[in-house]
Amino acid sequence: MDYWKLSSSSGAPSLGKAPLKFSSTVQEMAQLEQQDMVANQVVEADVDLREVYFLIIHFLSSGPCQRTLGLLWNELLEHQLLPRRYHAWFSRSGVNSGNDNDDGISFPLSYNKLVERYPHIEWDHLVKLLRQLLLYKASPFHGRIGGIAPNAADVPTLLGSGSFSLLECDRSMKYKQVKPLPAYLRWPHMQADQVHGLSLREIGGGFKKHHRAPSVCSACYAIAKPSTMVQKMQNIKKLRGHRDAVYCAIFDRSGRFVITGSDDRLVKIWSMETAFCLASCRGHEGDITDLAVSSNNTLVASASNDFVIRVWRLPDGLPISVLRGHTGAVTAIAFSPRPSAIYQLLSSSDDGTCRIWDARYSQYSPRIYLPKPPDAITGKSNVPSNNGPSSSNGLQSHQILCCAYNANGTVFVTGSSDTFARVWSACKSSVEDSEQPIHELDVLSGHENDVNYVQFSGCAVASRSAMSDAFKEENVPKFKNSWFCHDNIVTCSRDGSAIIWIPRSRRSHGKVGRWTRAYHLKVPPPPLPPQPPRGGPRQRLLPTPRGVNMIVWSLDNRFVLAAIMDCRICVWNAVDGSLVHSLTGHSASSYVLDVHPFNPRIAMSAGYDGRTIVWDIWEGTPIRIYEIGRFKLVDGKFSPDGTSIVLSDDVGQIYLLNTGQGESQKDAKYDQFFLGDYRPLIRDSLGNVLDQ
Repeated sequence: MDYWKLSSSSGAPSLGKAPLKFSSTVQEMAQLEQQDMVANQVVEADVDLREVYFLIIHFLSSGPCQRTLGLLWNELLEHQLLPRRYHAWFSRSGVNSGNDNDDGISFPLSYNKLVERYPHIEWDHLVKLLRQLLLYKASPFHGRIGGIAPNAADVPTLLGSGSFSLLECDRSMKYKQVKPLPAYLRWPHMQADQVHGLSLREIGGGFKKHHRAPSVCSACYAIAKPSTMVQKMQNIKKLRGHRDAVYCAIFDRSGRFVITGSDDRLVKIWSMETAFCLASCRGHEGDITDLAVSSNNTLVASASNDFVIRVWRLPDGLPISVLRGHTGAVTAIAFSPRPSAIYQLLSSSDDGTCRIWDARYSQYSPRIYLPKPPDAITGKSNVPSNNGPSSSNGLQSHQILCCAYNANGTVFVTGSSDTFARVWSACKSSVEDSEQPIHELDVLSGHENDVNYVQFSGCAVASRSAMSDAFKEENVPKFKNSWFCHDNIVTCSRDGSAIIWIPRSRRSHGKVGRWTRAYHLKVPPPPLPPQPPRGGPRQRLLPTPRGVNMIVWSLDNRFVLAAIMDCRICVWNAVDGSLVHSLTGHSASSYVLDVHPFNPRIAMSAGYDGRTIVWDIWEGTPIRIYEIGRFKLVDGKFSPDGTSIVLSDDVGQIYLLNTGQGESQKDAKYDQFFLGDYRPLIRDSLGNVLDQ
């Protein structure tokens, strides 16, 4: 039979000459079961679309859609899409017999003729075929377990997709279950319910499993362009709730609240929806140096140069605990991303130690982490000479400037003023003496100045640590030296360089492998200004500082971004260490650098010039520039859903950049101070405070 077949042109179905083939898999018979591999035989079947049209019109003939039936009938006759009557082979002369539609080989049959020709085809024949397909696809336990309601997998549907699609009816597929991707490789890297996902779609976002993107790389192209997302972020709300510089401004895990910490010793909690200040947390006697939110979004911790860490409840700011023990300013804090240790709080200090606290209790003793003595490190024969600090350096004179967990919270890295970064184990040992300090696992040597910022790969977005299944043991990659293993480290220094470190070997039986230097990323010299023509006065160029203020991984771990002291943003390829872009746009140094929570192309920087720039790091171009004001911008972050930005300056102001028209924030006043913000406090022996 000369069938009309279905073909595809530009993604739309059309009628053509290519055959329509449906593939099915047939398992080999029982006599081949002893073989290691089960061979599958693919059977190809041609489908006559004229028969399909006939079944459709036959089904409509007994239904309520009679007008639709008439229209479809006429179109089928016009385009000759109903089955045809073929002449016997010995009478196919190829000469027209007088019938206008007779081509000498066949002529079309009317609907009534077809009904007479196929009396066994009832009006619901199409429904019966689909029912047979459903029964073939149905779960083997469907209808056999009495008293138990079937679940979604037991009730197949014609409209299913993915694992519920009827096109995937291969019975052998149940033996080839593919292990799902770890949560940190799913797209986008965030939690979103249906309502939240729809709102994200309006600005170019999506759900955490993109239906058209089989990988993170292709998902980057499936979403909207970066300019589409940023152009809707046009509402700017300026508020003031502090008297001095606000060096700490972060979102909570949900994006509903903003927490700020200032040199006026106050920690304030703001509503992102109304822009009202909800709570003012008092008790610190020094400047606020860092803020951190627990992964379950119940606690916020604040560090200060008064040597104390205070923990507050979200969102009402109720004091929970006072963590005292450091003998120097607390420089950085971070909650553990490990689901089994959500209340473990890591801190680093100018006293040269790190500590891990239980943030809920003031009376619990922390685990103390102390660097090994220099002679103990250099005396080991199995440690390379370039990985150990000099014995001439005094241990107590070194300040630990920064700290950061890895993606699953098992180890953390610190940077200190002795030019070294150190890697430590965050897991509690089976036999532990709380009085004995814990020493580092590895010392990373390579910088010539203070190591002022460190970060593990895979930790660019804080909201991912709130996922319950993100970092289970089975989701931790088992391969080594991979750019997706989330154990790569980047460190930066004021010496004008950054270093990418990769693990030499994976953990085995509780042992952690050492890290080795993969790429030493040197900051290139700035572009030279245009010189006058030959013979004219030459401009004398003064050396410009090329220290690195801050460094972060891109969302997909493909790039490393650094804020340079000479106002540039440098982007390196993390795979080969090559410089990709040297972004210019700031006229003063930038100490604010953050990446978008689910679009790997977008990053944000803010500087002392009062300017905020949203970059497309793939193209190396600015997407949008916000002229915030004339004051220095000292901190800023993207919200977990990527729709907002919080910024803070050196005079006590914060700026909320978000989508929409700001109707919910219109009632918020510029100045938001409480009467008791700066009243004297009474303190007890445990550090608890009370308004005098």
